[in-house]
Amino acid sequence: MEVLIVTGLSGAGKSNAMNYLEDMGYYCIDNMPPALLESFLALESQNKINLKKAAFIMDIRGGEFFKDFERVLGELKNENKPYKVLFLEATDEALVRRF
Repeated sequence: MEVLIVTGLSGAGKSNAMNYLEDMGYYCIDNMPPALLESFLALESQNKINLKKAAFIMDIRGGEFFKDFERVLGELKNENKPYKVLFLEATDEALVRRF
């Protein structure tokens, strides 16, 4: 499964990115706690789901859950499970216009 983790600054367009990714055929989960990513990916290895591409929106909204982010990425790397991280940001001017 192709795994894409989308994160970034508040207001940078993560929700818009998720909409585009869904249009591109990704199965998307918004506000995914990083610790649950391992369990979700285990479903595929157990042949309980069959997805080609999945995107997970993870950010500070997860509060306490977000502290697992680095650990989970490290475990994916150690297990040779490929993933990509898309970090979105926006200029101060763009954020002022949005809010």
